[in-house]
Amino acid sequence: MQKLLKRTAQVQKQAARRSRTRSRINASDQRRLLIGQHKQVNQARKELLYSARQALREDWQLGPLAPRRDVGDNAKTYGTVPIRVVQAVDNPLGKWKKWGIRVGDRVCVTGDPERDRGKIGVVGEVTEKAESCKVRGINRVNVPTPEYMKVQGRAEPPVQTTEAPIHLSSVRLVTPLVDPNTGIKRDVIVNELTLTPTGQRYIANYISPDTGKPHYIPWPLKQKPEYKDNEVDTLRIDVEKVTWTPTLLRAPMPSGVIDELRNKYSKFRTRHEDTYIEMKESMDEERKRRAQEMQWGGGTPKEMLTPVQELNRARNMERKGIDDQDKLTEEVLAGIGAMMVRKGKRLLPKEEKVEQATLQPPPPLEPRMEAQTP
Repeated sequence: MQKLLKRTAQVQKQAARRSRTRSRINASDQRRLLIGQHKQVNQARKELLYSARQALREDWQLGPLAPRRDVGDNAKTYGTVPIRVVQAVDNPLGKWKKWGIRVGDRVCVTGDPERDRGKIGVVGEVTEKAESCKVRGINRVNVPTPEYMKVQGRAEPPVQTTEAPIHLSSVRLVTPLVDPNTGIKRDVIVNELTLTPTGQRYIANYISPDTGKPHYIPWPLKQKPEYKDNEVDTLRIDVEKVTWTPTLLRAPMPSGVIDELRNKYSKFRTRHEDTYIEMKESMDEERKRRAQEMQWGGGTPKEMLTPVQELNRARNMERKGIDDQDKLTEEVLAGIGAMMVRKGKRLLPKEEKVEQATLQPPPPLEPRMEAQTP
């Protein structure tokens, strides 16, 4: 029995080990596939950008001998790249590295794009999920003006110039440091930044000559936007003035907003459609007509009885000697009146008897005899 239990446990362990190995291989294959797709997308973006720039450069070099390629639908947008090229693509693995670069840092381009390699600029936008940033004035491309930016009645240029994203691995932080040999402060390109758990960053291979400790690089301060007053600006008192009150009874409120706020056939609504009112009125008339058809005898509605109930009701009336079709005729009413006159004293209410008794005159008093003195 012990051998059987041991063999069963060994088989279970082997199955679990094979399952873990299989899942590890599948995850590795999925990771390799996602990385390959991501590389293909980046390569296609680079090819589009290179072809657009190459076309503009050829036209500039040929001058008047350049062929007429700016015709048709792309006449005004020739040499531009699709808008998706300047949009950052998220990391397909769902994990991204903390590079220690924020908006406002000065960075130097050390990788792609090759044409801007060695240039220094200020970071204007950072996308952590895509591990990319946009540097002001670097890697600028021409894109067609989107439709949402075209204002009616305003002449917008068909082409806009903007910065394309650069991967964070292609830029390095630039910060002023003191040279330990000369003591002169100058800009230095930091090849590797180290981040602390508390959110600070420093250069691991550099010791400050003043403190003898690693040099911590401060984060850039968030600059508040500066607003300037112009003559065409609207005054605050005009903005806060209430000039229109919205209502549900007139435009621009949609006609079906009441149906969205309250049920179309709710009994709490005070306004209904004409078709709904006509339908309700016809239902009321039909209900009244059916009630009139059900009336019988003295005008009271007849009860809807089943055949068994009607049979039991007829048997009870026969047993009690009651005829359902008898009515109060004049002869029956005359007999009832004679009976009431003949038995009036018995039928008289007690209150009336007491009232008649109080109205009778009191009995005469007997004369009182006075005592005579001798």
